[in-house]
Amino acid sequence: MENIVTALKAMGHNERLRILALLSYGELTVSEIVKILGLSQPRVTQYIKSLEDAGVIDRVKEGSWVFSRLNRVDRSMFELISAVLSKLPFDDAVLTSDRRRLEDIRAERAVAADKFFTYVANDAGQLGDEYLPRNDIELRVQNLLGADQYEFMIDLGTGTGRMLELMADRVSRGAGVDNSPEMLKVARHKLSSKDLGHLTVRMGDLTATPFSSGVADLVTIHQVLHYLDDPAEAIRETGRVLRSNGAALIVDFAAHNQEEFRDKYAHRRLGFQDSDIRQWAGDNQMSVAKIEHIETESSKPDVKLWLCKKSSVAA
Repeated sequence: MENIVTALKAMGHNERLRILALLSYGELTVSEIVKILGLSQPRVTQYIKSLEDAGVIDRVKEGSWVFSRLNRVDRSMFELISAVLSKLPFDDAVLTSDRRRLEDIRAERAVAADKFFTYVANDAGQLGDEYLPRNDIELRVQNLLGADQYEFMIDLGTGTGRMLELMADRVSRGAGVDNSPEMLKVARHKLSSKDLGHLTVRMGDLTATPFSSGVADLVTIHQVLHYLDDPAEAIRETGRVLRSNGAALIVDFAAHNQEEFRDKYAHRRLGFQDSDIRQWAGDNQMSVAKIEHIETESSKPDVKLWLCKKSSVAA
């Protein structure tokens, strides 16, 4: 009971509640919270420390950045946090203003990312050729998925449609989702041949796709998670659209400390630990079945492939 009392005390404060309300929309850094709340960095840091000490939020350090997020690991604590947040009036003037500034910050990030994606989409080279061992990754993808045939594949954050193209002869139908018009132009061109007519792409939010639940037996997320404000949202959507016993393949960077990837390539996250993927998969009825590690040059981050399986759901 003591931990509940401590958590309630920590949450029983105007500014700390504002921080929790913001974190309910995804992870944020201290500097971002400072911009939104209009408070000094020392005060915000103190509030975050209080919430962390009470077990209400977690902090994840990546290089020089530290992300704060709601504690979703402790189920009972998350239920308590959710109950408190559910009582906050959505139309409260202060919270409404906070959300508006949050959207401004997200818009700034989106502009930077869009510039990078537009540059890549219009470049003769493929996304990742500059810093990814593409051929090795694609061979590992095919080997991990084996010779299995799939009825319906969904590629989240499809980009130029390369994953769809790579799996074309192993799927009966394939659909890619991306929010970049420039990328989709390239993808549609690449997938326009007659033998790829079973593959389509569409504009959309990869964390809230138009697909029904449990429709795909294969979902791929290739070099996408590190761009997202809340990577867990993409994993939740993966679990939703994946049918029982379906496979999900996540390809992304292993955790690294190369800060230049934030500015040069518009990365939000500097790769991922196995524990991150296991946690998010487990929260969505999936388990990590295999992990492969691809070592790159010393000046570049390593790449990992996580093959997840969705458990059977009893009727």
